[in-house]
Amino acid sequence: MSDMTDELLTNMKSTGASRYNASKRLEERERGLTRLTAFTSAYLIGLTVLPYFIPLPVGADDRLNLLTFALGVVILVASLLQYSAGDGVKAEQHYRCGLEIGEMRRRLKIRRDTITDDELVDVADAYALVLQKYSINHDQTDFDQYRIERSDEAKKLKWWERIWIPIRMTVERHLATICLGAMTLLTLWLVAAIIGPAWTLAAPAAG
Repeated sequence: MSDMTDELLTNMKSTGASRYNASKRLEERERGLTRLTAFTSAYLIGLTVLPYFIPLPVGADDRLNLLTFALGVVILVASLLQYSAGDGVKAEQHYRCGLEIGEMRRRLKIRRDTITDDELVDVADAYALVLQKYSINHDQTDFDQYRIERSDEAKKLKWWERIWIPIRMTVERHLATICLGAMTLLTLWLVAAIIGPAWTLAAPAAG
């Protein structure tokens, strides 16, 4: 019975940790999409009013319109993704699931040496009910994060998995922030390309 109890404790540990990881990942993704939508909207407004304050050089209109269109598409896609994903609600469910599993595991760990067969079956049934109650499962990335962050589990991974898993975790958590950085650099580059020639055109002639 001790082996079965240890197996159930291990299962609870990995599942609970994965649910916590999923909660954090979804919260970060929602914040990233919010930042992406907010800043990109600000860039779009700024580029729209820019021609009213700075005379545009020849050919700048086309580049400005192209970037404005791209920013509009980014805003539309980010808004639809944020609305359809429901990351905030899912993150809350994963967090509550992790709490319930953690509490159940602590009680089972206390009674590990004295629990009877029937009581262990009841705990296993209660554990299954918790998983059914929060039916949204975590991603493989969340379980991989659990494995990579624990030395005893990381030893079981192949060398290339130890490299690939952190990279995939970073991309999935911060993809929206990476896109925001790219949009920021592109916007700054275009604004600098427009303002530089505009200042030259607006400068008074010498003499």
